[in-house]
Amino acid sequence: QEQKEDGEPVALAHRPGPELDPLLQEALEIKNLLTRNTEELTNVLRALGGEWIAPEPGGDLLRDGAGVLPTGRNIHALDPYRMPSPAAMDRGAEAAEAVLQAHRALNAGAYPETVSINLWGLDAIKTKGESVAMVCAMVGAVPVREGTGRIARFELLPLEALGGRPRVDVLCNMSGIFRDSFQNVVELLDDLFERAAAADEPLELNAIRRHAQAMEAKGLARPAARLFSNPAGDYGSMVNERVGQGSWENGDELGDTWAA
Repeated sequence: QEQKEDGEPVALAHRPGPELDPLLQEALEIKNLLTRNTEELTNVLRALGGEWIAPEPGGDLLRDGAGVLPTGRNIHALDPYRMPSPAAMDRGAEAAEAVLQAHRALNAGAYPETVSINLWGLDAIKTKGESVAMVCAMVGAVPVREGTGRIARFELLPLEALGGRPRVDVLCNMSGIFRDSFQNVVELLDDLFERAAAADEPLELNAIRRHAQAMEAKGLARPAARLFSNPAGDYGSMVNERVGQGSWENGDELGDTWAA
């Protein structure tokens, strides 16, 4: 607060906008939106009365900004056909680069052969697809968007665009929620790995192709498959179920259940 000449305090929110720092202006906007949380009860009563509540995107205030406010709206998490979002692509690329550099620092500058990435449903919803963006960054791919903003495919970048580093293989462990909620993303990623394995590129610069050829030589089916999850209808690692049922004798059995 500031003081008038007569000593009366005046709230900063009452000052003219141009005099405020942009960050302070944004903070005041968020403050005003947060004070509208009484709309939560208002709209619950409206919904119970059969009234229409306009849909609006939800999300995290820190990640997604003031657009997720006010609360009390008929929110939806995200459009799976637009995942990962542009912001998630940026954050995922940064995370992937940090992983690669951490590995190189511990391995005389060598890049990893394979990286494991968990694709969890709730995490993907909260971050708008950062884990998917990490997969794309490791492989060296970017989303191709239609005019509507929907993603049509993940396009392989030329090796030259990777700055001299190889394509890194990725093993994706999907949760049941991710598998069921983002089938379109699963199909796009599967197509990406198939094309990466078939790319006409030097083996030393394409770990996906190198590993796929090695598995094919052993007679394995679907050597480019990199996305794994429980069977349809199953969720979790099934370890909790075995513990609850008491159907185990030692820790190795639980470890085998998790690995399976």
